[in-house]
Amino acid sequence: MTVWGAPRLPPNLVARPGLVSIIESAAPLVIVHGPAGAGKTSLLAEWAANTPQRGIWVQLESADTSGPAAVSLVAAELSAAGMLLETNPLRMADAALVGGTDEWSLLRRGLQALGDDVALVVDRADLLSAEALAFLLAVLPRVPRLRLVLSARRIAVVDASGPVLAAERAVIGWRELAFSRDEARAVLGPDESEDLVDEVLRWGGSPLLTRAVAAAAPQASGAAARVARAVDTYESYLWANAGSSESAPADDEYRSFLLAISIADVLTESLAHDLSGSPDAARLLARAEQDGLGLWHGDARDRVFTLTPLLRESFQQELIRADRGSLRGLRRQVAQWSHDHGRPYEALEFAVHARDLTLASTFVRDSSFLLLRNHPTQVVELFAKTPLLALRQYPLLAMLLALIFNARKQHRLRAIELFGLAIASSRIQGDRADPPDRALFRTIESASLRVLGSFEASLTAAEAAYETLTVMSLEDRALLGRLVPVLFTHIGTSFFYNGRMDKAMDCFRRSASIGEAENLPAGLEGLALEAGAAAITGDLVTAEERAAEGERRTWPDGWTTGYAGSFSQIARAFIALERFDDETAHTHVRSLDKHRPTIEHWPILAHLDALIALFRGDIDRALLDFEREVETHLNRSALGPFTAARLRATRSLLYLSAGDADAAEQALSVQGKRGRRDTVALARISLARGNPDATLELLERTSPADDQTPRVEAEVLVLRAAALVATGRAEGSAATLRAVAFLRHNHQGLAFALIPEQIQQAMLNELNGVDSALEAAPSLIPIAPTRIPLTSREEAVAEQLVRLASASDIAAALVVSPNTVKSQLRSLYRKLGVTNRADAIAALSARRHPR
Repeated sequence: MTVWGAPRLPPNLVARPGLVSIIESAAPLVIVHGPAGAGKTSLLAEWAANTPQRGIWVQLESADTSGPAAVSLVAAELSAAGMLLETNPLRMADAALVGGTDEWSLLRRGLQALGDDVALVVDRADLLSAEALAFLLAVLPRVPRLRLVLSARRIAVVDASGPVLAAERAVIGWRELAFSRDEARAVLGPDESEDLVDEVLRWGGSPLLTRAVAAAAPQASGAAARVARAVDTYESYLWANAGSSESAPADDEYRSFLLAISIADVLTESLAHDLSGSPDAARLLARAEQDGLGLWHGDARDRVFTLTPLLRESFQQELIRADRGSLRGLRRQVAQWSHDHGRPYEALEFAVHARDLTLASTFVRDSSFLLLRNHPTQVVELFAKTPLLALRQYPLLAMLLALIFNARKQHRLRAIELFGLAIASSRIQGDRADPPDRALFRTIESASLRVLGSFEASLTAAEAAYETLTVMSLEDRALLGRLVPVLFTHIGTSFFYNGRMDKAMDCFRRSASIGEAENLPAGLEGLALEAGAAAITGDLVTAEERAAEGERRTWPDGWTTGYAGSFSQIARAFIALERFDDETAHTHVRSLDKHRPTIEHWPILAHLDALIALFRGDIDRALLDFEREVETHLNRSALGPFTAARLRATRSLLYLSAGDADAAEQALSVQGKRGRRDTVALARISLARGNPDATLELLERTSPADDQTPRVEAEVLVLRAAALVATGRAEGSAATLRAVAFLRHNHQGLAFALIPEQIQQAMLNELNGVDSALEAAPSLIPIAPTRIPLTSREEAVAEQLVRLASASDIAAALVVSPNTVKSQLRSLYRKLGVTNRADAIAALSARRHPR
């Protein structure tokens, strides 16, 4: 067995079997706690080299490492160690995290799926954010075959573990890490005096200090002076350690090499060569390891070198003092190397510190989703001192920050400001950019405008992005790399919410196709969008085919019930409703509940909830929930015309199902020209009111060019057939057969459920058993109560009845006789279907103020 990724043992290691036995014990949690230079990493490396336990070593390097970033590192090491089977949810961890899955649930399930005992070593666990540390510790009791071995500089890690596993942990503190007399003697060498050993122990027996004293050239001064010099400054140790009596040029080369490589947090031989320019980088790194200045981590393929943290800090300060001008170039080199080796935040950090926002923008283009999910707090802090003026030429950077702030309710104004900056910058840059960047900038502009509620402008930008992306050369498209399916999904979503369904479906198909061809998880979102959009628009054949294809694919953990896969759940909900299966539809809609407050697809989910409520007869609760959700989201963002029309139709349908045709009609009130969807809804209301002639008249006004989706076509055909059958016209049979054939061809059934039961039965009689599937259809729309009109005199009496209790008072107010008022009251009560004043007032209120 072995601990994958553990550092190579340093030369001249002093074995510490007593401390190793503590780590090797059965304790599920081991914490090695001490200051920099206390020997924590060396001790863990010694244990890892000899333990029979199987495990992985995770090296943290960035302060406030978030939960997603930590889980991503763990998954990467498990994958590199070959410990993840195809079915393990951690195999596609990064994609799953981007999709919004809970990182700690993902880690827990992935570790449980290993099926064997495993040790997870986290070096520098104190670099975890407080929240991430707490969650990591909470995973331990839920994975019985897991051991956690942590090193930390801060006591906070020990404190945090107390409430979780105080009785089952082993802690090795700085006192235990301090060298004993025999260990200090072994490091200092047999020729050193006992006085020097005593002096080192008097200073606490620090392993780093002991090695610094041992490495320094012998001096004529006494033991106390030798140790004091090492304590005063670690630089005396560093440069004494770097020095040699062989030749001054060699010393200068070594010194320059150490200064140059100190800029990087981790190194390979090639990076060390690039930073230092030295052809002997491999030899100099070996010497640095020999001198105790750092350690190698990982196996031969992925091995990286890290300088001892305290020593690296000292080298960096020396570098700043010696050659500040070279820092930018070195940082750029490290930034590019980090980007090329899958370290997105480190790449961004070095680029920003090098003041190269162009390079930073390039990294954001390639890694924005990982940065959003794994490093949002760190990104905000990184740009905290960057003025907005500096971002106006970098729309990608502005967009990244806008998305981070937009996810924080208390920072919405800041998000709007940054979205505006991203839009303005995209327009400026897009006009003079090459095709790949122009497509990217226009997509950013479209998505930003959509989020801000500027749908018409969002459509214009989407059109420009689509045109650029579809006509660019293969060479230009290759420059966008993994972003291509992502761009098509964003462009397609802008088309969708502007009612441009043909182009939306084209974008979603392109995204899915490219993703499948190039094995990119982002294409799965295109597949989900294709299935969902097809179901929404009534093309259930395509929806079923694409949903089935989605079920055959392997998805990153959490995607199918997250934002990326939300349209797949929407597709399955519609498919179930078309088969009159509200229970299955309910299950699919509920799987997205945790995303309802933030997901932009909430109007579609609200519509599905309304349809499910129609099946269950729970209309009053559904109306309340619908209005509450609309109000909540309107407080966050504006609605586009297409979404507003959808919400009007949903509200109207709920009222009509409740038997309130007046409220249903009022819900469709809109200034300007009505859309085809509104006209069809009015036709349904007329049918429910028992006025099929009005239904036919309204349907004749609809323009097919306005909305040609299969769903609206199905509703038009069913309503026309229903109206013809209701009026007893001869052409009712043929119209019914046409409507049923259309429903069968598109695998629909819901349109038939949205007509009154009596008319349903009459249409089924016309079919003579042609389509038995529709016989199972419920009727979700009742016949609306007939509203008898009041005369002008009755209206006048009704107005006074609300204010005045007696017939004589009403007569006086209207200047008529009491007998006339009594006669009109009897007529009024009869038309309202009541027998007393209180019920009459309630009925009048309902007529004048429908729900």
